Amino acid sequence: MSIYELKSTLTSMVTVHESLLTIAKEKQTVVTNGDMPSLEALMKKETTHIHGLRKLEEKRQQATYAILAEEGLVKENVTLTELMTILPPDEQDELHALQKQLTDIITPLQQQNELNQQLIEESLRFVNLSLDMVRPETDPGNYSRPNAQTPHQDEPPEPGRSLFDSKA
Repeated sequence: MSIYELKSTLTSMVTVHESLLTIAKEKQTVVTNGDMPSLEALMKKETTHIHGLRKLEEKRQQATYAILAEEGLVKENVTLTELMTILPPDEQDELHALQKQLTDIITPLQQQNELNQQLIEESLRFVNLSLDMVRPETDPGNYSRPNAQTPHQDEPPEPGRSLFDSKA
């Protein structure tokens, strides 16, 4: 019965990872278009999927430990590859196929997430550059002496900073 639970859990993990890949591709489009409300909605959806994956991983570990217990073995942090060595060949083949499906979906998911990270970093650089261009200069010109304080000022402004701070 534990083998069935393990297969079912791995199948569910493949499905969730496929869904995460779809979300990651949607995020690329949304980030490129600068659609922040859609990005927030996708991130909430992604968070829900990740929470579900954590539960599936716990379930996978429990099924793995149950299989080991059925075989009379006690071992912690067992990988799927290690587990397959103690199973009959037909079960090994099915688990190997599920393992391959999982790795085949995780690799493009990682690549897509890295691309999204780069796009977001580029967007942040653009926003910071835009803010630097909008931020007023603090050069007082010839109207005041260096290090002189006006009667209404407790502290002089920092060099290079204006009174209008537009950091996000």
